[in-house]
Amino acid sequence: MPDHTSLDGLLEDYATTPVPESKTHNGWSIGMVNGGLAFAVPGLITGLEIGSALGLEQSIYAFLLGGLILSILGTITGIVGMKNRLSSCMTMKFVFGLQGANIVSLAFVISLLGWYGVNINLFSDVTEQLLLQLFQASPSIWVIDVVSSFFITITTIWGFKIIERVSSLFVPILFMLVAYMLYKSIGFVTDPSDVAAEFTASSFTFGEAVSAVVGSFIVSVVLMPDFSRFAAKPKDAAIASFLPFLGISNFVYIAAAMAGLAVKNSDVLAVMLTLGLGVSAFLLLIASSWVTNVVNLYSAALGFNAIKPTWHEWKIIIGCGILGAFMASLNLLDSFTHFIFSLSIIFSPVASIYTVDFFIIRRQRRYNISELPQVNAFNIPAIIAWGCGISASLMANQGWFTLTSIEVCDAMLVTVPVYFLAHKWAMRSNTPISQ
Repeated sequence: MPDHTSLDGLLEDYATTPVPESKTHNGWSIGMVNGGLAFAVPGLITGLEIGSALGLEQSIYAFLLGGLILSILGTITGIVGMKNRLSSCMTMKFVFGLQGANIVSLAFVISLLGWYGVNINLFSDVTEQLLLQLFQASPSIWVIDVVSSFFITITTIWGFKIIERVSSLFVPILFMLVAYMLYKSIGFVTDPSDVAAEFTASSFTFGEAVSAVVGSFIVSVVLMPDFSRFAAKPKDAAIASFLPFLGISNFVYIAAAMAGLAVKNSDVLAVMLTLGLGVSAFLLLIASSWVTNVVNLYSAALGFNAIKPTWHEWKIIIGCGILGAFMASLNLLDSFTHFIFSLSIIFSPVASIYTVDFFIIRRQRRYNISELPQVNAFNIPAIIAWGCGISASLMANQGWFTLTSIEVCDAMLVTVPVYFLAHKWAMRSNTPISQ
């Protein structure tokens, strides 16, 4: 039990221990956390680019299909978190083995800190433009990077409770700003024939559009237990998944697509300024980047904490904040975003593995922290299935082999039977499943 009279006790967020039943929340408040991510700049860009590529009607179908896939997967992974009350990285220790899970966790941490750096870059760029517009002067970008990272780190240190409150505060504001953008774009809607012409001239296929929607949130789906461990009941885990992935995100995507088609531009800031949002555009981009980076930093710290359970979470958050600010100073926005998006292909099989492990192999028998010392270094079937899933997604991406034309879905469809069969084969042949 944490000592709540000490600083460590006050900042306890159950990074390496189960969340007590007394600390649970309803699904709406948990869903707001991922809901805030939908308003982030990458989400707006996704809506703009898919809308301009496919046209409004086809892009809406792609948004809805991608959101439905994410919602179903998020509900499944969310229930794993709700049942076990453990973070995703702690869950992976039981599934991949103690050392195997550290490899997976480190990959997640790198991805999340990369996204953190990219969003700090976006945050700083928009803040600089806002200050120049209002005061004709602005500090250096690196100063904005450091100051913004400091306040984001302070926000994150107070854990899930403050993150839920920040998200609950910002999401309605962001929703109204996007709704206003949608309202302003209606008067600018182009003739349907122009949209159809854009669709026929596009090199963006429907399957690629769905992949982009799924890929943009697949890391959040895999890390869903980080937040759903606070869910009171399975229905709360479902609400926490369908609310952001099918509801809020699709609203943002459709609004961005309509705005982009109206203005004939895929630059987020240019679209908003053209539609007359003015200072509201800057407030939307700044607030969304803030909420996004709080969640990124929180999950990155949980990943580090799972690797080194003896470290205090709040100290890890400070370290991650410093590292994230350093990555932002490298100006990784242009060169790193493609790398981070490609990591989603690596992560998607992970969700398949731990859901099969919990629901089918263990038949929902909870992972018990007291059993952790007996867990071996590597779970061989899980490692094999992970490799097969990555290979399937890469082959689909290159056009060599595909089941659905959606890379992340191909990865999951291959991973599920491979892990199940590899585990059964290991058990029947008395081959050690762990090393």
